[in-house]
Parts: sequence; C-alpha cells; structure tokens
Amino acid sequence: MLSCGPEPDPYDYYIGFYNPSLPARDGFEPFYYTGLAEYYGSEVAEEDINLRDWHAFFSGRATAKDIREFVYTYAHPQMTALYNHIEKGSPLEAPDSVRKNTLTQYFISSKDRETLGYLMYAKQCEAHTGGKDSWEAPVRDSATMLRLSRNGMQLYKACKDERIRERYAFQATRLAHYGRNYAQALQYYDSLAAPIRSTSLMHYKTLALKAGALMRTGARAQSAYIFSRVFELAPSQRQMAFLNVRWAGATEQQVLDLCKNNEEKATVAAMFAFRYYEPYPEGIRKIYGLHPQSPMLNVLLEREITKLEDGYLHNRLTLERYGSAGYHYADVPGSEVLELQRLADSLVAGGRVKEPALWQVSSAYLSYMLKDYAAARQKLMAAKAGAGRPALQDQWEIVRLLVTVSEQPRIGRDFEAELLESFKWLDSRLDTATRKDYYLSPDNQSINRNFYTVMYRNLLDYVVATRYQQQGDINRMALVLSKRDKVLPYSFNFNYVSATDFVKDSMQAGQLENLYSLLQQKKKTPFEQYLCREFGMTENQVGEAIAINYVRQHDFANAVNWFKKSGSSLSAGMAFTEQLEDFGLDTTEAGISQLEYAATMLDLEKKMKKGKAAAEDYYKYATGLFSISYYGHSYHFSATYRPSTRWYQPGYDGHPGLKQYFGCYRAEEYYKKAADVAQNPEFKARSLYMAARCAQKHLYDPNRDWYDLASEKNPHFRQLINDCGHTAFYKETFDRCSYLRDFYYMGKR
Repeated sequence: MLSCGPEPDPYDYYIGFYNPSLPARDGFEPFYYTGLAEYYGSEVAEEDINLRDWHAFFSGRATAKDIREFVYTYAHPQMTALYNHIEKGSPLEAPDSVRKNTLTQYFISSKDRETLGYLMYAKQCEAHTGGKDSWEAPVRDSATMLRLSRNGMQLYKACKDERIRERYAFQATRLAHYGRNYAQALQYYDSLAAPIRSTSLMHYKTLALKAGALMRTGARAQSAYIFSRVFELAPSQRQMAFLNVRWAGATEQQVLDLCKNNEEKATVAAMFAFRYYEPYPEGIRKIYGLHPQSPMLNVLLEREITKLEDGYLHNRLTLERYGSAGYHYADVPGSEVLELQRLADSLVAGGRVKEPALWQVSSAYLSYMLKDYAAARQKLMAAKAGAGRPALQDQWEIVRLLVTVSEQPRIGRDFEAELLESFKWLDSRLDTATRKDYYLSPDNQSINRNFYTVMYRNLLDYVVATRYQQQGDINRMALVLSKRDKVLPYSFNFNYVSATDFVKDSMQAGQLENLYSLLQQKKKTPFEQYLCREFGMTENQVGEAIAINYVRQHDFANAVNWFKKSGSSLSAGMAFTEQLEDFGLDTTEAGISQLEYAATMLDLEKKMKKGKAAAEDYYKYATGLFSISYYGHSYHFSATYRPSTRWYQPGYDGHPGLKQYFGCYRAEEYYKKAADVAQNPEFKARSLYMAARCAQKHLYDPNRDWYDLASEKNPHFRQLINDCGHTAFYKETFDRCSYLRDFYYMGKR
C-alpha cells in the first residue's frame, strides 16, 4: 500500500491497446475490467429511463425538460395547489415558471387528476424511502409508512390506468420493504405487481424489492435468482442486482438450479464470473457452453484480455523499455495468455460465436502479446472481411500496427514513411475535448473516446520509442517521446520521465549535437518534418541542454561556447559557496548565470594549468564542482531532476556524467590540492574536511552498513586529525560531525 503520491487513474494505470468498449454491449459498461475501481463505467441512468417512460405516457404533450423539472423538483405543496385548482377551481398561486411548465399546462387542460394524484402520493413516499444524503441512513417512521402503503393499495384499486397502477404497486411494495415488513412487501408484490404484465422500469424495480424481501426472509437462492433476472433485463438496475446477488450469499450452483433455461443460466454464470479480478477463462467456457449468443460473452472476453494487459503485457513492455518491470502488483505468466488464445480460437472454430471477427482480432492481439507475429498476421487476415463495424476496424488496424512495428528488424526511412501515415491516422482519432481528469467523474462516452489517446501514447512510448532505443537511435527516441507528451501526459507512472527531462538529463553531448543538427537541417524526410514540428523544445533550448551536458562532464570550454550560442536561462547565488552539510536548494533570487559559472570555472582551469593557482583557487574550483553534484545546492546547473533516493553506485563510474555527479571524485581531488598547498591551518582543515565529504560519497561496500563504512574508511580523516586537530574549525566540526567522532574514537580503541 502506498502512503503518498498521485491517485492512479483506474483507466490508465497499465499499458494497454485493447479498446474496452469493443464488445459494444450497451448497458454492461460497469462490468468492463479495471483493477482499481469497483465498476468500470456508469450504468444506464435510471432517471433518464423513468423520464422517457413519462414522456411516452404524456404522448409528447409536455417537454422532457419540463417533465424532469415537475417530477423531480416540484414539492408536494406545489402539486397540491395545482390539484385544488383543477378540482375546485381555486386560484393557482404559483410562480410563473410553474404556470408556464408544459406539464402543468397539460394537467390543467386534461384535468388528469389520477396521474397528478399519483405524483403527489409519490412525493409523500419520498420522505420515507431515502436519506438526506448518501452517508446518512434515513429515519424510518414505520407507522406512517404502513399508513401510506395501505393508502397506496387503495389508490391502486381505484386507479383506472394500468401504467399508474404499476407505479402504485411499486410505491406500496417499497414502503413495506423499507419499513422492514418483508412479508407485507411480498404480499403487495404478489397481489398488486405480479398481475400486471410489463417490461417497464417500475416492473423491474418492484421485482427487485421482492428479491430483497426474499433475501431478508432467508430465501437466499431464490432472491439471487430473481436479482439475476433483473440484471439481465433492466440495464439501469444491473449494479444493484449484481451487488445483491453477492449479499444473498447463495452459491452459483444453488442459483443455477433455479434457472428455467440455458439463457438464464448463462446470465447467472456471467454474474459470478464478473467477480474475478484474476484471469478466469473458465467463465467464457461456461457461458459459451450454455448460450453462445449471450451478450455477456464478449464482455467477459474484454475482461480477460484487459486482465492480461494489466498483468502480463505491462510487465513485458516495461521490462523491454526500462530493463525491469518496476513496481507493478500484477504478474501473470505467459501460459495464461496462451490459454485464453486457444480458447478464443476454439470458439471461433466452433462456429457459434455471434461476431467471429471480434474473436479473431482478439486472438491476433494475444499473439502479439506472445511475440508470435506470424500467427497474429494470419489471424488478422482471417478477420479482415468480417471486421465491419468502425470500432472493430480500428482495433484491427491497431493490432496490425503493433505487429508491424514489432517485427521490423530495424526502423528505417522506408518504414518511417508507413509509420507516418499511421501517426496521422491516430491523430485523427484523438479526442481533444474530453477533460484529462475525466476519470474523476467518468461517463462512458468520454472513457471510450479517451481510449485512443491513451493507446496512442502507449504506442509511442512502449513500442516505437522502445524500438528506437533498442537500435541506438536516441535522437528519434527523444522526438517520439516528445510527441508522446503532446498526445497525453501520464497521470500515474513510476518510470515516467518527460521528453524534455530525457533530453536534458539522459542524452549525451554528442547525441544532443546530432539532434540539434537535425532540427536545423533544411532537408528533412516527411517523417522527420512531422516529428520536429511536434517536438516540444526550441533549438536554443536544445543548445542550452548541450551546454548543461558539458557542465555535467566538467567540459567547461565547450559549455561556454554553447551557452554563448544558445543562451543560459538559469542562475545560482551559491554556486561557489562551500557546503558543509548536504542538500538545501539554492533559493537566492540574484546570482550568476550558467554562462558566468562556466566561464569562471574555465578561468580557474587556465590559472591552475599555468601553475599560478593559490589554495583558494583550488578550493573555489572544487566548491564549484561539488555545488553541481547530486548533493550540491546548485545541482540544477547540471541536472533537471534530483530524486531523493538515488545514491552512488559503482556502475556509475563508467558513465561520463553520473560518475562525477554522484561520486564527486574531481571535487575531492581539488579540495585535496587546496589542502596540500594551504598555508593557513584553518583553511587546510576546511579543505581536508570537504575532501573527506567528497570521498564519503563514493565509498561503497555491498556487505557493509553505509554509516559504518563512512565512519571507518574515510581516507582524509586521519590527516585532518593529525595535522589540524588543534584548529578551531576541527574542534567545531568534531562536535557537529558524528562520522569524524566515530572515526576518532575507533582509532583510540
């Protein structure tokens, strides 16, 4: 469990290229897969269905907007005033908004007191069937609820319109249920609701109340069975029904035993399969055996493939990109991918799946996951003719693109022309209107539209950029990463480094100079023109990055030349201020520029080379080097980002930038030179102590505790004690530095 950090986006926390909405089964969006949310999308809104039913009831004589306002916002006194106006002719005391409402006008002209009376009754019931908010349990007045439910039964008997009677049956049953009179609720359902043959929302809501009452009275399997019927037939009630089947606690087999046919059994099997967050192809196998045309079969296929993206493909691609899978809690073996693929192929061969092309494209994607590109192409060709609907055509093209990029021995100019067309096609699919934080309040359309944006970014990062990285073309890699950042930044990725930071911190001077030349080049291929146009840095910014890279390598002559050419945007007020303790940022508003810093370091080098340097010159030069190290307060002169947990490792010694940045070898060397020529004992003590601090940075022994190593093995502490033990600086430092004290006392033992 993480204790801090950004909240993961439940639709973008792993690498995926499979469109979750591909099953195209409206009403099942909540049951697509994500491992970080209880439900994936939002279900069909109950309010919308109810208002649609009311709109049909009033035969278009009131607008949908006015019906919504009347039914959901008008209070009982307003409706009572309207009723009295119609029945008794009393003046209608109401605001103009109420008078002009088209439903108000309908009631006045039609004098439909029966329907208006129901709406008044429903308003009375509302006070007893819901809390003030979702966190507060409603206070139940059982006596009033009993009176209202009996009143509802009487109104039901007097009502002539069956559609309104159905609503009275719902209200009466709900009042009894919420009043914990479950036997009465069952009686109301049987006597009031059951005789009405309907497929309306009210019918299924009342049926769900019966299922709930059965659960409360101990008939758990029967309750789960009825909830499964509601789940299948009422899209707006699916989350409620799914949750209640779990609460019922009946086993899958107990519910299956109550089903009347295989279609009903397929629904029950799917509901139990939706509970699995680990790979569960058995769910697909069960449902196919019961009902090959089940609309839930494709939903389960999506779930299983997305689980494999989460648990298998993410780790595989991250390993190829970064050399390790990094932090990811899912770890699924490739055998799970192969098992699902074989199952999909067998169902297509069986000839009974409703949309074979969907399963063939999905199988091709699984072949891509397994790096079986020949098989993937074969399956794509088999699916091509049947991939008729646009979303499936797009998925076909995405899989083809993944396979084509991955099977290239090397991405050369000829293939880049083909790749450019794919990029332009993906650009046309980007949704620039959807909020980037859409996942905080998801709706199905925005989630589905955003798939192309997330998928495109993943393709650029973990497929195309990885291929350029593998073939050593770091310039192209940087350009592709910049396009990635333009498409969509990551909301949650431990490995993420922006393209700008990658250019500044990870590329070498020679690579950067090649990139600079490409940006300036007049004749570019169309692919190069596209990437350079999308690149997020100017030529001067790249030139400044080159200069900073030379600073990191302590090549101050080249740094000065590039700073003069491209400019320097950063300043530091403490670049030549000694640092007796680690960390602390340089927050001085006024200071020297990068150019001035590099020029000063270059002048000091010339002075030392001529043999005219004093101890203070060596010390200043060493301080300038230490300040731009990982531990220095002016580190920003040589690096963009300083992580808090990354320390020296021997492997850094082979890297021209990291060796000095983490190891401080040259800073140590010049502090020691300052100590060797120092005439003032206090200055010598200070120089030796700073040399010791630098040496401490690259002490390393995997078998030793670092503190003990730094206390025992520092090569400069002995001279500091012997030569400078009498100085005021030494005495002050002895009290402050536990490493020095421990070294001293261990020498005494």
